[in-house]
Amino acid sequence: MSNLVGRTKMLRKLRRQEDGTALPILAVYLLVAVGILALVIDLGHIFLVKSELQRTADAAALAGALRLMTPSTGLTPGVTPASVDCSRAITAGEAVGTQNKTDGQPTTLANLAISLGTWNGTAFTDTGCANPSQVNAVQAVASRTADIFFGGILTGSTNINLSASATVLVGTVGGLPPGYPTLPIAVDSDKLPSNGEKLVMHLNPTPGDDGCWHTFFWQNPAASLLRDIINGDVETPLLKEGDYIKVKEGVSDSDLKELGKQLQQHGGTWDVVLPVIPPDSHTGWAEVEGFAAVRMTLVEAKGGDKRVEFETLNNKLAPTTLPGGSTYYGLSTGTPRLVN
Repeated sequence: MSNLVGRTKMLRKLRRQEDGTALPILAVYLLVAVGILALVIDLGHIFLVKSELQRTADAAALAGALRLMTPSTGLTPGVTPASVDCSRAITAGEAVGTQNKTDGQPTTLANLAISLGTWNGTAFTDTGCANPSQVNAVQAVASRTADIFFGGILTGSTNINLSASATVLVGTVGGLPPGYPTLPIAVDSDKLPSNGEKLVMHLNPTPGDDGCWHTFFWQNPAASLLRDIINGDVETPLLKEGDYIKVKEGVSDSDLKELGKQLQQHGGTWDVVLPVIPPDSHTGWAEVEGFAAVRMTLVEAKGGDKRVEFETLNNKLAPTTLPGGSTYYGLSTGTPRLVN
């Protein structure tokens, strides 16, 4: 009997010791659970605000890009003169951006920054509008100081600064639809001069020329096929950046004469789109690296220096072309593209 009483007292003592140990452990677990809950709630709130900021930046940049360049003669096939209106682009971006709420509050101009500049394929450079011919992209940055509900217990701060940015390229041409009035002439990427400068294409049977003839995907670049493309008797196929076209060196007198005839019918100047190819890729197949707008001003089909002369054009629209191009040669489509 005495042994039973002793064991009972010992069990009671052990239970009291266990209860005393469990309470601190439970308190630690509770503190950790509260911290995790606070972290989950705050992170969820942060992600929500970030997504709202990104939506605002995307909408503002796209609206600005849609208003940056406008054709002056309507949406017709071919190259259309365009004017760059920086103030209109910024106004449009701000108007659309401020229609979005972030963190339950209206977006004000203090929370939104619209910049104009140049996208070079990998990065955006804020150039402003001092030189409009360099502007081909719009960037919007939306920001907000968001409240954090429980994180302040751990961090000592009750808010966090958040932002999101979006860059929209003003529709670099990525392709020409079937039937597009494209000349069967390609220009070398390293020979394309700056805006308004002269491009002289001698079309001699030497690889040092600034460009060459091409017949799209037709493997037989006969003179008769080139003439039919020039005068529109053969419909041009869909042509995209990254495609390979059949190229050809040489003068091709009859084709030069047909080109001169078409130039006269257009009043002595003719704005056209040319595929851009790698340097000196004038035989076999050449990859299309992009598309450039040029103004044909002279076709010389006689004498010892048979040639075609162009002026390069920047800030031009080809509204019926396809977007998606990676390299900007001064020609834009009517479809802006989010690039960053």
